[in-house]
Amino acid sequence: MSKIKMPKSSPALDMTPMVDLAFLLVTFFMLTAQFRPEEAVAVDTPSSMSQSTIPTENMMTIVVDTTGKVFWDFTDKKMRVAVLEKLGERVNYVPTEEEKMKFVNAGPVGVPIQDLKALLSLETGAERKAFMASHEGIPVDSTNNQLFEWISVTRNIFWNDAGHNPVVALKADGNTNYSSVADVIRTFQAPGVMISKFKMITDLEASRM
Repeated sequence: MSKIKMPKSSPALDMTPMVDLAFLLVTFFMLTAQFRPEEAVAVDTPSSMSQSTIPTENMMTIVVDTTGKVFWDFTDKKMRVAVLEKLGERVNYVPTEEEKMKFVNAGPVGVPIQDLKALLSLETGAERKAFMASHEGIPVDSTNNQLFEWISVTRNIFWNDAGHNPVVALKADGNTNYSSVADVIRTFQAPGVMISKFKMITDLEASRM
Protein backbone atom coordinates (compact mmCIF):
# COMPACT_ATOMS: atom_id res chain seq x y z
CA MET A 1 0.00 0.00 0.00
CA SER A 2 1.51 3.32 -1.06
CA LYS A 3 1.98 6.14 1.43
CA ILE A 4 -0.01 9.30 1.04
CA LYS A 5 2.33 12.23 0.56
CA MET A 6 1.32 15.52 2.08
CA PRO A 7 1.77 18.52 -0.20
CA LYS A 8 4.80 20.61 0.66
CA SER A 9 4.31 24.29 1.36
CA SER A 10 6.72 27.06 2.33
CA PRO A 11 6.16 28.61 5.79
CA ALA A 12 4.64 32.10 5.63
CA LEU A 13 5.19 34.92 8.10
CA ASP A 14 2.79 37.84 8.23
CA MET A 15 4.92 40.96 8.77
CA THR A 16 1.96 43.33 9.10
CA PRO A 17 1.93 43.31 12.95
CA MET A 18 5.69 43.94 13.03
CA VAL A 19 5.36 46.91 10.66
CA ASP A 20 2.51 48.32 12.75
CA LEU A 21 4.62 47.97 15.90
CA ALA A 22 7.57 49.72 14.25
CA PHE A 23 5.41 52.69 13.26
CA LEU A 24 3.87 52.85 16.73
CA LEU A 25 7.34 53.02 18.30
CA VAL A 26 8.47 55.72 15.88
CA THR A 27 5.34 57.75 16.62
CA PHE A 28 5.83 57.32 20.37
CA PHE A 29 9.42 58.56 20.32
CA MET A 30 8.52 61.50 18.06
CA LEU A 31 5.79 62.63 20.44
CA THR A 32 7.72 62.16 23.68
CA ALA A 33 11.24 63.20 22.67
CA GLN A 34 12.49 66.54 23.96
CA PHE A 35 14.77 68.28 21.51
CA ARG A 36 17.74 70.17 22.89
CA PRO A 37 17.25 73.91 22.38
CA GLU A 38 19.73 75.74 20.18
CA GLU A 39 22.56 77.17 22.25
CA ALA A 40 22.30 80.93 22.58
CA VAL A 41 26.08 81.14 22.87
CA ALA A 42 28.88 79.07 21.35
CA VAL A 43 31.57 78.13 23.85
CA ASP A 44 34.75 76.23 22.94
CA THR A 45 35.67 74.79 26.32
CA PRO A 46 39.34 74.15 27.20
CA SER A 47 40.59 70.58 27.35
CA SER A 48 41.62 68.70 30.48
CA MET A 49 42.46 65.17 31.64
CA SER A 50 39.51 65.02 34.08
CA GLN A 51 36.88 62.37 33.43
CA SER A 52 34.41 63.51 36.09
CA THR A 53 30.83 63.23 34.83
CA ILE A 54 28.61 66.29 34.70
CA PRO A 55 25.10 65.78 36.13
CA THR A 56 22.15 66.37 33.82
CA GLU A 57 19.69 67.33 36.58
CA ASN A 58 19.55 70.06 39.22
CA MET A 59 22.55 71.91 37.83
CA MET A 60 23.01 75.65 37.51
CA THR A 61 25.58 76.61 34.88
CA ILE A 62 27.23 79.99 34.49
CA VAL A 63 28.54 80.37 30.95
CA VAL A 64 31.21 82.85 29.86
CA ASP A 65 31.75 83.23 26.12
CA THR A 66 34.91 84.26 24.32
CA THR A 67 34.04 87.98 24.60
CA GLY A 68 33.46 87.76 28.35
CA LYS A 69 29.65 87.86 28.24
CA VAL A 70 28.03 85.97 31.12
CA PHE A 71 24.96 83.73 30.78
CA TRP A 72 22.82 81.79 33.28
CA ASP A 73 21.37 78.33 32.66
CA PHE A 74 19.49 75.70 34.67
CA THR A 75 18.53 72.15 33.73
CA ASP A 76 15.16 71.94 35.53
CA LYS A 77 12.16 73.56 33.79
CA LYS A 78 10.14 74.09 36.96
CA MET A 79 13.09 75.89 38.54
CA ARG A 80 13.56 78.09 35.48
CA VAL A 81 9.96 79.31 35.71
CA ALA A 82 10.31 80.01 39.44
CA VAL A 83 13.52 81.99 38.89
CA LEU A 84 11.92 84.02 36.08
CA GLU A 85 8.93 84.88 38.27
CA LYS A 86 11.12 85.91 41.22
CA LEU A 87 13.46 88.05 39.13
CA GLY A 88 10.44 89.59 37.42
CA GLU A 89 9.15 90.81 40.79
CA ARG A 90 12.26 92.98 41.11
CA VAL A 91 11.41 94.94 37.97
CA ASN A 92 7.57 94.76 38.21
CA TYR A 93 7.39 92.22 35.37
CA VAL A 94 4.79 89.42 35.45
CA PRO A 95 5.55 86.93 32.65
CA THR A 96 2.71 85.31 30.73
CA GLU A 97 2.41 81.55 30.32
CA GLU A 98 3.74 81.88 26.76
CA GLU A 99 6.74 83.87 27.97
CA LYS A 100 7.44 81.27 30.65
CA MET A 101 7.55 78.55 27.98
CA LYS A 102 9.94 80.65 25.90
CA PHE A 103 12.22 81.07 28.93
CA VAL A 104 12.08 77.36 29.75
CA ASN A 105 13.29 76.46 26.27
CA ALA A 106 15.74 79.33 25.81
CA GLY A 107 18.88 77.57 27.02
CA PRO A 108 21.53 79.93 28.45
CA VAL A 109 20.12 83.43 29.10
CA GLY A 110 22.38 86.46 29.10
CA VAL A 111 20.57 89.80 29.48
CA PRO A 112 20.07 92.28 32.34
CA ILE A 113 16.99 91.53 34.47
CA GLN A 114 15.21 94.64 33.22
CA ASP A 115 15.48 93.35 29.63
CA LEU A 116 13.85 89.95 30.26
CA LYS A 117 10.43 91.23 29.18
CA ALA A 118 11.80 92.56 25.89
CA LEU A 119 13.67 89.30 25.28
CA LEU A 120 10.65 87.08 25.87
CA SER A 121 8.33 89.27 23.80
CA LEU A 122 10.21 88.13 20.69
CA GLU A 123 8.57 85.32 18.73
CA THR A 124 11.40 83.16 17.41
CA GLY A 125 14.53 81.66 18.90
CA ALA A 126 16.62 83.36 16.23
CA GLU A 127 15.27 86.77 17.27
CA ARG A 128 15.99 86.08 20.94
CA LYS A 129 19.49 84.89 20.08
CA ALA A 130 20.16 88.09 18.11
CA PHE A 131 18.74 90.17 20.97
CA MET A 132 21.15 88.59 23.45
CA ALA A 133 24.03 88.99 21.02
CA SER A 134 23.36 92.75 20.98
CA HIS A 135 23.63 92.95 24.78
CA GLU A 136 26.60 92.65 27.10
CA GLY A 137 25.34 89.59 28.96
CA ILE A 138 24.42 89.52 32.64
CA PRO A 139 26.17 92.45 34.37
CA VAL A 140 28.95 91.35 36.74
CA ASP A 141 30.62 94.68 37.50
CA SER A 142 31.03 95.89 41.07
CA THR A 143 28.34 98.60 40.79
CA ASN A 144 25.70 96.39 39.15
CA ASN A 145 26.44 92.73 39.82
CA GLN A 146 23.21 91.16 38.60
CA LEU A 147 24.88 87.74 38.38
CA PHE A 148 24.76 87.77 42.18
CA GLU A 149 20.98 88.19 41.92
CA TRP A 150 20.60 85.32 39.43
CA ILE A 151 22.67 82.96 41.58
CA SER A 152 21.21 83.87 44.97
CA VAL A 153 17.60 83.71 43.72
CA THR A 154 18.23 80.32 42.08
CA ARG A 155 19.85 78.85 45.17
CA ASN A 156 17.20 80.19 47.55
CA ILE A 157 14.34 78.79 45.48
CA PHE A 158 16.09 75.44 45.04
CA TRP A 159 16.94 75.20 48.75
CA ASN A 160 13.33 75.89 49.76
CA ASP A 161 12.15 73.18 47.35
CA ALA A 162 14.81 70.48 47.75
CA GLY A 163 16.48 71.25 51.08
CA HIS A 164 19.96 71.49 49.58
CA ASN A 165 21.88 73.59 47.06
CA PRO A 166 21.97 72.75 43.36
CA VAL A 167 25.13 71.63 41.59
CA VAL A 168 26.98 74.68 40.24
CA ALA A 169 29.14 74.58 37.11
CA LEU A 170 31.26 77.14 35.31
CA LYS A 171 31.58 76.82 31.54
CA ALA A 172 34.02 79.27 29.99
CA ASP A 173 35.45 79.53 26.50
CA GLY A 174 39.12 78.58 26.31
CA ASN A 175 39.93 81.96 24.75
CA THR A 176 38.09 84.04 27.35
CA ASN A 177 40.11 86.69 29.14
CA TYR A 178 40.78 85.38 32.64
CA SER A 179 39.56 88.61 34.24
CA SER A 180 36.02 87.81 33.07
CA VAL A 181 36.21 84.34 34.60
CA ALA A 182 37.71 85.83 37.79
CA ASP A 183 34.70 88.18 38.09
CA VAL A 184 32.38 85.17 38.05
CA ILE A 185 34.46 83.29 40.63
CA ARG A 186 34.50 86.37 42.88
CA THR A 187 30.72 86.42 42.67
CA PHE A 188 30.69 82.74 43.66
CA GLN A 189 32.69 83.64 46.77
CA ALA A 190 30.74 86.79 47.67
CA PRO A 191 28.93 86.99 51.05
CA GLY A 192 25.38 85.80 50.58
CA VAL A 193 26.42 83.24 47.95
CA MET A 194 29.60 81.58 49.25
CA ILE A 195 29.95 78.84 46.61
CA SER A 196 33.12 77.01 47.65
CA LYS A 197 32.75 74.04 45.29
CA PHE A 198 31.79 74.15 41.65
CA LYS A 199 32.48 72.11 38.53
CA MET A 200 34.50 73.33 35.57
CA ILE A 201 33.11 72.07 32.28
CA THR A 202 35.93 71.08 29.91
CA ASP A 203 36.56 68.75 26.99
CA LEU A 204 38.42 65.51 27.55
CA GLU A 205 42.01 65.92 26.33
CA ALA A 206 41.96 62.62 24.44
CA SER A 207 38.98 63.70 22.35
CA ARG A 208 41.05 66.48 20.77
CA MET A 209 43.92 64.30 19.63
